Amino acid sequence: MTVPALDDEVSLLPDPELLRRLAEYESLLEISSALSSTLDLARVLDLALVQAEAICRAETSSIWELDEERGDLFFRVVRGRAAKQIRDLRVPLGRGIVGSVAASGQAEMVNDVAADPRWRGDKTGAFRTRAILAVPLLAHGKVVGVLQMLNPLEGPRFLPEDLRRMQLFAGVLAPAIENARLYAIQRRQFENTVTVIADAIEKRDPYTGGHVRRVVAYCLLLGTEMGLSQDELGELRIAATLHDFGKIATPDAVLRKPAPLDAEEAEVMRRHPADGAEIFGRIRELKKVLPGVRHHHERHDGSGYPDGLAGEEIALVARIIAVADTFDAMTTSRPYRLALDPARAASEIEAGAGSQFCPTVVAAFLALYGRGEFHLKRALEVAGAMFPATADPV
Repeated sequence: MTVPALDDEVSLLPDPELLRRLAEYESLLEISSALSSTLDLARVLDLALVQAEAICRAETSSIWELDEERGDLFFRVVRGRAAKQIRDLRVPLGRGIVGSVAASGQAEMVNDVAADPRWRGDKTGAFRTRAILAVPLLAHGKVVGVLQMLNPLEGPRFLPEDLRRMQLFAGVLAPAIENARLYAIQRRQFENTVTVIADAIEKRDPYTGGHVRRVVAYCLLLGTEMGLSQDELGELRIAATLHDFGKIATPDAVLRKPAPLDAEEAEVMRRHPADGAEIFGRIRELKKVLPGVRHHHERHDGSGYPDGLAGEEIALVARIIAVADTFDAMTTSRPYRLALDPARAASEIEAGAGSQFCPTVVAAFLALYGRGEFHLKRALEVAGAMFPATADPV
């Protein structure tokens, strides 16, 4: 048996550079998998910057998005020391270093920004930019944004290896950002369409103008107080927007009657939750919001309609709509009755806890009301901050 010489053994060891490259590519595959697992744009971008910082450590990292209509770049997300100072900055396409990268589609590494004629200086004196690494984000052959790193943490300069790694990363990141951005646009268009349809249906009832938008705002105020996630609030918004859509099937003689309904007419009116759920049951994107549409007139004690559900059998979204819907109905005048004072309406809501309403939702309502925050102005502020279209006048 021939024993290998020491030199032969050394030559058989893996190349350290090769091992490092393999580790890099493995990391990129993991990043790609993580980015492709969600269409939530905010999550994609935040995840992207966390991973970018792991690959190329810098004082500040950011993703700029190209606004094609305005012809400039704005920060979609920014992290690090300079985040607070530069968050609201916008840069015209072609101006400055980041604008030049977006215009040319070519990555740049500038290790002495003060010597670059395109550099316009820092926004404030609180942060000093020394070096910039900027890589275009290309999707379908066009620039959709720029990945930017400021000031390396592990030396005075960015290195060619940093640029190479960021270019590889940008190749993984850009399609994920574009897909998430297109999904967000499609989602907004869908939600705007839903709102327009709901507004059109509401115009059939001359006595409830603005009811849907008010109920949506109250629901989001309650949902925020109860700690619902952004996704849950989005579903609550759509369900609240559509909660009365079934009234499209309610005859005008009942819907527009300027007087209290008789027993037969009331029975006809009670069909609208089931009618709305049936209409939207054919739309796959609305499956999650159907319980809010169908069950917003169920009661906690099981005496509601259309299905006689009780307690937690009723979806939380429907329980929230029930409180918001009732409060708005009580505080809005009709031809056959005057609006209740908000304090009286709040007392009625409190009295209904455990019978008509979910005690947990009522507790959130009373907490807000007790702090002087359950009113339309505040509800619209909260709703508008989350979903700008919700802030339209009512």
